[in-house]
Amino acid sequence: MRLAATNRGSQVQRVPAQLLDVASESLISSSPDGEITSWNLAAAMLYGWQPHEALGRKVADLIGGYSEKAKDAVGVAGVWEGKQERRRRDGSTCTVRLRLARSTELEPPEWMEVSSVLDTEHPAERALAASEYRYRNLFGAVAASFWELDFSGVGLILSELAENGVTDFAAHLRAYPEISREMMRATRIVDTNDRSLEMFGPGSKRELIATPLDYYWPDDSTSDFTESVISAITKRPRHVAETRMRALDGREFEAVFTVSFLPGTVGGGTLLVGFTDISDRVQAARLLGDVTTRRQMLMDVPTIALSELAAPEVAQAFSRLRSEGIPDLRQYIYRNPDFIDFVIEHLRLTSVNEAVVRLFGARSAEELIGRSMTGIIPPGSEAMRRSIESSYLREPVFQSEMRIFRLDGTPVDTLFCRVSNPDPTRSDVLVAQIDITEQIGARDEVERMRQELAHASRISLLGQLTASIVHEVSQPITAISNHAAAAERLARSPEPPTLKLASVLSLIGKHASRVGEIIQRLRAVAANREVPMARLSLHEIASETCLLLRQELNEKSVQVFLDRALAIPAVRGDRIQLQQVLSNLMMNAIQAMEGIPPGDRRMDLRFRSEGRTVRVEVCDSGSGLSKQFLASPFQIFRTSKRDGLGIGLTICRSIAEAHGGSLELRDRSDARGAISVLTLPVAE
Repeated sequence: MRLAATNRGSQVQRVPAQLLDVASESLISSSPDGEITSWNLAAAMLYGWQPHEALGRKVADLIGGYSEKAKDAVGVAGVWEGKQERRRRDGSTCTVRLRLARSTELEPPEWMEVSSVLDTEHPAERALAASEYRYRNLFGAVAASFWELDFSGVGLILSELAENGVTDFAAHLRAYPEISREMMRATRIVDTNDRSLEMFGPGSKRELIATPLDYYWPDDSTSDFTESVISAITKRPRHVAETRMRALDGREFEAVFTVSFLPGTVGGGTLLVGFTDISDRVQAARLLGDVTTRRQMLMDVPTIALSELAAPEVAQAFSRLRSEGIPDLRQYIYRNPDFIDFVIEHLRLTSVNEAVVRLFGARSAEELIGRSMTGIIPPGSEAMRRSIESSYLREPVFQSEMRIFRLDGTPVDTLFCRVSNPDPTRSDVLVAQIDITEQIGARDEVERMRQELAHASRISLLGQLTASIVHEVSQPITAISNHAAAAERLARSPEPPTLKLASVLSLIGKHASRVGEIIQRLRAVAANREVPMARLSLHEIASETCLLLRQELNEKSVQVFLDRALAIPAVRGDRIQLQQVLSNLMMNAIQAMEGIPPGDRRMDLRFRSEGRTVRVEVCDSGSGLSKQFLASPFQIFRTSKRDGLGIGLTICRSIAEAHGGSLELRDRSDARGAISVLTLPVAE
């Protein structure tokens, strides 16, 4: 079966909506004559033209064409990468990192470019570049062959299958192996490390990357590639299998094929694939005809920590629980959490390779043989709990991230894979682990920087709201002072009126509580900490935000109309963060109306409910948004405010997306101002 070709019009509509728009880099494809056929949202943010404005126009006319040097390189190697200057919609220029390739699988062939801007040098970006540099060094230094693959074309093929009515992808792909060959041809090799040249050579890195992926997979290995795609579709975190590969000179060899589907990689269109040559070991195992020997050969792979563990006591406990009619262990472990530590205690190492000795910080393999996993796997480990439940259900493979401890107590983050013995009478398991401490640390560092930017945005916002904060606090304090003076006068009278005095004291208490609430709310806004999600009313959040901005609204003579006519469902989120978004949007609206007469300054807060989403619209009556701003509304570190950081809208969008929603900015249809739209999913 071969997928039917689609016309370019349908493809242009489908690709941005289902695949290209999830990419963080600019993705543009064009016909042989230079006519743009696809243009994703990242391209719109980078260059300023929206997809409907760019489609059908010439690349050269819109942003600048490709050099002859780049075209010649694509003709020879299939891909070119370098720097190029480009035009933006506002007339400015920018330097981009450009990767250019030409697809011959489409008719007619199309050019595809991937680009990202190079002209920013903010400290946060330098930190991220340094992190990427460290990863590239690690990528090139490991002893296994690693390939970075652009998997985007596979997503397009899967979308076409879905449109043709395919629902059971696993069965369909297994029944039609030729689709897997098409997926191979649609997958582009982005980068490889030096070990790949040794394993798949002889040849140059350019030849290795330029050769179509399906060349490296002999026909009898197609099913192994198919199973890796099925693993991606079924959202497994990892796929490991033995397969047969082909080198550039036609030589075929046996390899362990590993694909890591870490969070964010599949949706972004790229994968990291690893190969370990096990030809010698497999050949020896075949000659011996002994599966045990073959397994022992795998133990000698130097780049992966492989160990065998036995736990006959755990197997006996499983048998007893099954005889008692317990179908799975989830509820049992919930009632008996010590069962996790029981399993850890009785898991004993029976065989380890040198990588395990290094990973656990042991002096030798003999120091580990016979040792319990107590102290190595932490008590009550969540990953171990899920592995135990998987093993009880007789699932042959389990993968997860797991933190362990070396013998000296040092924590190590690992990718953990447990493979059970297919013989139900055996209790031994094979465990593979890879140290990912640096990757986890870099991931946490990126998240920390994101949170610090959000915190800086909140502090900046509080600085802008100083007048409102002073007003909020001064009102109840003034009332407390007045009521305290009145209470003192009443108390000094010859016959103090006790009821009136009690009423005045009650008012003092209420105003004092009001001051405490204001301070607590401001501390929550200023604090750099996570707040648990809760069911919230957007009406209430908008009302609270209006109170927070009341002084600013009064000083700027802005009338606010809060539309509560429509009852809208609750959303689930962080109250402080959503108030931060609305405060930013309303402050922007206030500042946008400074140039018009005070009597015409009006802000409308409108609420809408559509399907499973709700939205709040902040509408102002200002002068509208400039074309330059609309070309890139969320460009970071750009601000027109004297004390602004230029991160407010970027953080607002980040918060909206973290809540499963979105943020949109546009001019009003009547050209009398701008509209900011915050869309959020309905709480389940």
